[in-house]
Amino acid sequence: MTRRFAFLLSLASGWLLLSWTASTALAQPGDVTRRRVQVLEDPSMAPQIPAGFTLTQGRAVQMLPSSYRASAGRPAILLTGYWPPTNEMVRRFSPSPTQNPQGWIGSDWEGRGYDIYAYFPEFVPPNCNNCGKGNGDLEVDYQDTSQDFWPIAEALKPIAIITFSRAFPNHDWEVEMNQYNRTSWWPDYQAPTTPTPSPPDATVPAQRKRLSALPVQDIVNAVNNAGIGVNAFICFSGDGGGFLSEFMAYHGVWYQSIYGSPAFPDWCIAAGHVHVGSAMTWATAQQAAEITVRTVIQYVDSVIVNTVCQTDLGFGGPGTARLEICGDALTAGGTAEAALIDAPPNSIAVLAAGTTFNPSPWRGGLLVPTPATLVLATSTDASGRVRLTGIPGGNGPFSAYAQYAYLDLSQPLGVGFSNAVRIDFLP
Repeated sequence: MTRRFAFLLSLASGWLLLSWTASTALAQPGDVTRRRVQVLEDPSMAPQIPAGFTLTQGRAVQMLPSSYRASAGRPAILLTGYWPPTNEMVRRFSPSPTQNPQGWIGSDWEGRGYDIYAYFPEFVPPNCNNCGKGNGDLEVDYQDTSQDFWPIAEALKPIAIITFSRAFPNHDWEVEMNQYNRTSWWPDYQAPTTPTPSPPDATVPAQRKRLSALPVQDIVNAVNNAGIGVNAFICFSGDGGGFLSEFMAYHGVWYQSIYGSPAFPDWCIAAGHVHVGSAMTWATAQQAAEITVRTVIQYVDSVIVNTVCQTDLGFGGPGTARLEICGDALTAGGTAEAALIDAPPNSIAVLAAGTTFNPSPWRGGLLVPTPATLVLATSTDASGRVRLTGIPGGNGPFSAYAQYAYLDLSQPLGVGFSNAVRIDFLP
């Protein structure tokens, strides 16, 4: 017991630091919502609620068509395209009968257990060279891209995102590693011609680099080995070009960073961007795109198979919040993440952890780790979540118990309780 006690105490300083950073990192979903709402409620706009939006809790929230919703029971993968061939090569994954009159093929695509959705603008003529911004979803325009991307992504809750855009007139399949939160962008086709705000991501410093979370080498190997005349490679040292390609790319990896915890029910495992050479035929580009999607699915499957979630013991309530702890098996070198979800937004939350399983009545609930060795105070973000990363494995075998209590004024005694989780530390 002494060794276990000392080990938990050694975690305390790290978890305290994590609690400081957790509310900052997880404020992003709320910040995204507020940013979109801020645009909608800009005083320069007409005072009425824009078409396609509804008033919810004093905020204008976009209503999405049914085609944006993922099928029940299967995770979604989101594809986006811009100029041809990137829009044309993913057209059969569009759920829109107008854009895809041949019919959506993304439902449980190839029996792989995932629904694939594609969104892209249209151009006249379809085989344009100087294409402009286009029309429809994700136009080649900074403001339109942001205002379309977030509702689509937040409705689908994709487990993976692959964004595509057109590159030089060649047969390259350039998998980008680096996307930057730029302050300076090339102008687009319609005022305002640069992002508003700029840099787009207020949650990290200007010029912050976000890396691809795709299986980049696996994609390159698969496309090159297919023998379809496409030259696939990874761009390790460059960037996405500072125009709409990189802006779209940044949105994908930005979303993945927000929802990148294995403890989240809307976990996004992979995201990244591919620049597609414009000299290849649409059919060849479609082949390469499908190879890329298959490769990403294989990677996502491998990540899921190797993810361990610690044992849910129940004892939750009053309240609806849940605690999940998932990641590696907690052997030496393994790490896991803890996430509190569905708690009241912007509320005090206290994590209690200890090595004693002793459910004890307190403030209308049952506190399982009593007495608690570690008590960690933090706060939920605007979406009612707390994310703690870097729980280290090893020093086992022994078990610890964790549970959140949180301020919830809707409860009779003002406190809610998450379920308790048993954490099994291994040698």
